[in-house]
Amino acid sequence: MKRKGMIITLGAILVLLIGVFVASLTSADNDTATYSGSDNGSEQAGIENEELRTVRIGILQTTSHPSLDEITAGAIEGLAEHGYVEGENAEIDFQNAQGDQNLMNTMAQALVEDGADLLIGIGTPASQAFANATSEIPIIMGAVSDPIGAGLVESEDEPGTNVTGVKNQAPVEAQLELMNAVLPEVSTIGLLYSSGEDNSRAEAKRATEVIESMGLEPVTYTVSSTNNIQQMVASMSQEVDVIYLPTDNTIASAFDTVVSEADRYDMPLIPTVDLMIAQGGLATVGINQTQMGIESGRMAAEVLNGQDPSTFPIFILSEGDILVNQKKAERLNVTIPESILEDAVIIETRE
Repeated sequence: MKRKGMIITLGAILVLLIGVFVASLTSADNDTATYSGSDNGSEQAGIENEELRTVRIGILQTTSHPSLDEITAGAIEGLAEHGYVEGENAEIDFQNAQGDQNLMNTMAQALVEDGADLLIGIGTPASQAFANATSEIPIIMGAVSDPIGAGLVESEDEPGTNVTGVKNQAPVEAQLELMNAVLPEVSTIGLLYSSGEDNSRAEAKRATEVIESMGLEPVTYTVSSTNNIQQMVASMSQEVDVIYLPTDNTIASAFDTVVSEADRYDMPLIPTVDLMIAQGGLATVGINQTQMGIESGRMAAEVLNGQDPSTFPIFILSEGDILVNQKKAERLNVTIPESILEDAVIIETRE
């Protein structure tokens, strides 16, 4: 009987030990499961936080003008098309310097100090202001005619700096060939641009070379501000046969004044920017400004996604459409050849 009781006691102890062992294993499993779940939760939270992160984008526009306004709108559209939507995952701080260089520099510095993830300069002066303010934050040029001459990049194929973007390369040769076809009797071409804009000087130089190669005479006129434009156009209208206008922000901001004064002397205007035809220009081969902005927005999105701007080649938008203001031609008693009208987009003057 004693032996039987001892066996029962040992059995009970064994059952108890087994129970304790099983309980400890269960507790360890639960602890492990809890720990693993915590890691997965943290990782998922990190992913969600990254997805919800709002990028800060600073846009600086050189001055107010319909063409620059369209580039800005296009840049915002291009960003949205490539995943960066204002009000959702992108915060866009837009500034317009209204042609004031000192204000432009102040605005550029403020956008840098506010912690922008990326900067977009609309026009050469705005892009230069950003480049002077930072060498770290990526900068996208919204419309620059001569990025190398402006000191923004080392090469168009491999910028070598924190700047890349879209080159606004006007089809100068095509524009001047169109001018010659529309106005075959002209011999003296006046070039009007601002003395303070690097992009304008570079484009005027290209135009001068083309004009000379055509056997015509180029005459250069420069202004230092919009205050000089009216008198300068009046002087030109008595000295040249036609006025060619390189891409220039100062001239663009006062183009209504250029048109008004030129109309007084029945002086034809050949601008480089498409929207200037609707404002009173005669004809041009124009580049779509909105598309230029969209390409800038696309490049900005790619840089935000990790593309290194220093190795991101400059995008060149150099082809355009023939644009003719037929009513202005009639007002100037200019007959546009039918061969040109067949391929042209007829633009109405904007009142």
